[in-house]
Amino acid sequence: MSGVLELARPELRSIRPYIPGAYEPGCIRLNANESPWRPPGDTTERGLNVYPPPRPAALTAKLSEYYGIEQRQILVTRGSSEAIDVLIRGFCTAGRDGIVICPPTFDMYRLYAGIQNADVTRVPLLSEKNFALDVERVLASLDAHTKIVFICSPNNPTGQSMARADVETICRETAGRALVVLDEAYHEFADAEDFLEMRNRYEHVVLLRTLSKFVSLAGVRCGLLIAAPELVEFSQAVLPPYTFPTPSIEHVLEALSTDSLRVSEERVALLKRERARLSDALLDVPQVLKVYPSDANFVMVRTRDGAVFRETARRAGILVRTFDDPLLCDCVRITVGRPEDNDLLLRAVARAGRANDA
Repeated sequence: MSGVLELARPELRSIRPYIPGAYEPGCIRLNANESPWRPPGDTTERGLNVYPPPRPAALTAKLSEYYGIEQRQILVTRGSSEAIDVLIRGFCTAGRDGIVICPPTFDMYRLYAGIQNADVTRVPLLSEKNFALDVERVLASLDAHTKIVFICSPNNPTGQSMARADVETICRETAGRALVVLDEAYHEFADAEDFLEMRNRYEHVVLLRTLSKFVSLAGVRCGLLIAAPELVEFSQAVLPPYTFPTPSIEHVLEALSTDSLRVSEERVALLKRERARLSDALLDVPQVLKVYPSDANFVMVRTRDGAVFRETARRAGILVRTFDDPLLCDCVRITVGRPEDNDLLLRAVARAGRANDA
C-alpha cells in the first residue's frame, strides 16, 4: 500500500468500487437498464438515454494534454468542491479525525468537514502581513488525528498567492502526517508559478483546479483533483460512478478546443488588466481604506463601512460580497467584471463619496 494511503480511513482502504455495465461501441446495451430511445430534443453525441461514462475518459485525456499531467494523476469531479468532499470523506473518520484551515478562506472546507463530523482547526492568516500563512502555528496545530491541511492559493476571498517558501515548508514538514491540499481555483489569473512541481515531489500533496473561472464554465461544474495515482485510484472508489453528465463532458471538450481556449486566454488577459485598473481606481474612492493585492479574478478592499459600500453598489444594480468573518470586518470582495461593469461600479461609489463629502 502507498504510504499516503496509510492516512486514509482504514475501513475504506480495501473497499471494492461499484462495477457498472460495460459500454462497447457498436454493441446494443441491454446490460444497464436504460431506455432504448433518445428523449425528444436530445442533440448530444452520446445520447441522454444512456448513462455517461463511469469516468469521463475522453475528458481526462484532454485535460491531461492541456495541463501536462499524466491521466492517472487526474480525477474529474463536479467542480473542485466535490473533490474537497471526496477527500474529507475518504480520509476523515467521523467524530475522530480533522482538518486544518487558514481563515479567512473558502468556506466549503469547513462545511464539508461539518457534514462528515470532522473536527476543524482554524489557524488564521496574518492580516497584518496581507493575510500571509502563519506557518509555525499551522505546523504546531497538527496532531495524530489531523488528516488534511487546506491551503487556497490564490486565496478566496483575500486574493493573494501564498508565499512559495511558506507552502514548501508546510508540505515538507507534513510528509507522512497529513495530506496538504493546495486549492488552485484561481491560478490562471496569477503571475506566480503553480504548485505542480511541488505536487510531483510530495506524494501527500494534492492540487485542486476548476474550469469554472477561466473558461467560463461555472454552470457546467468541472473540477480536477490532481494527486499521486494511488490516491486518485482510492478517491475513485469513494466517488460514485456516472457523476459527470454527458452534456457537461461535451461542453468541456468544446471549451478545451484550440479556438475556444484562445478566446478564454484573451479574456483572462483582459480581466487581469481590468483587475489592475479597478484596484488603482478604488484607491481614490473615499470609502475605501485599503485595496489588497490580488492574483485572482476579484479584488478585496477594506472600507469604512462594508454594508454602506455594498448597498451603494446594489442601488446601481451591482452585487458585491461582504462577510460575517470578524477578520474581514468591513471588507468587500468585488469580482472583476467587463470594463463597462467596472466603470458602473466606480461611478456609483465615486458619486456616493462626493455626496458624503458635500
